[in-house]
Amino acid sequence: MKLKTILFSVAFLLIAAQTVFGQSKKLSGIITDYKNKPIKNVRIFVDSTKTSAKTNKKGEYTLTVSKKNKLITAFSKNHGVIDIEYTGQDKINFIFPEESKKLSKSDFYRLGYNKSAASDNYSNYTDMYSLLKAKYPNLRFIGEDKIVIPGGGASLSQGGLLGAAFFVNNTQVNSIRSIDPANVKKISVQRNTSSIYGSRVGSGGIIKITLK
Repeated sequence: MKLKTILFSVAFLLIAAQTVFGQSKKLSGIITDYKNKPIKNVRIFVDSTKTSAKTNKKGEYTLTVSKKNKLITAFSKNHGVIDIEYTGQDKINFIFPEESKKLSKSDFYRLGYNKSAASDNYSNYTDMYSLLKAKYPNLRFIGEDKIVIPGGGASLSQGGLLGAAFFVNNTQVNSIRSIDPANVKKISVQRNTSSIYGSRVGSGGIIKITLK
């Protein structure tokens, strides 16, 4: 009886390990400038959230990602920022163009990238819009529920500037006014996401909200 219990436990652990392993994988790559020169200390963000990964003197980086991740970002103070869609690749290389410009850390974070994935306490805010105005001061608020993300995805259409799409717990919603900020676990503002969500949904960017 004991032997059967041990065998069952081992089998269960193996299945659990395979499941976890199947949900994550290694991603690596090389980051260079337009002259093919490696760039050191480039920070890697996954779905707009900072990771511990950065490039070495050869421009190489490696990190573990989830199959559910959608966007890999390379940020360099001297070269700017590049977003590349993640669709399960083992390797993603970044090449900063000749016309790339310097971008300070504060300006980079104001574009909607998070310093970390840690949860924050938003109970001091009366509504989601006052929260977003404080957390992302460069966002543009138009009318009742329209938010424009500058510098990323917002473009002209017949209706004017495209507003960001709202996703709450990975489900698209039309408005976030009914959400109590105290129930918010994490917020992510993503630019240039039209290739991920389609030519219409997300072409003005994505504001993702995760509830507790």
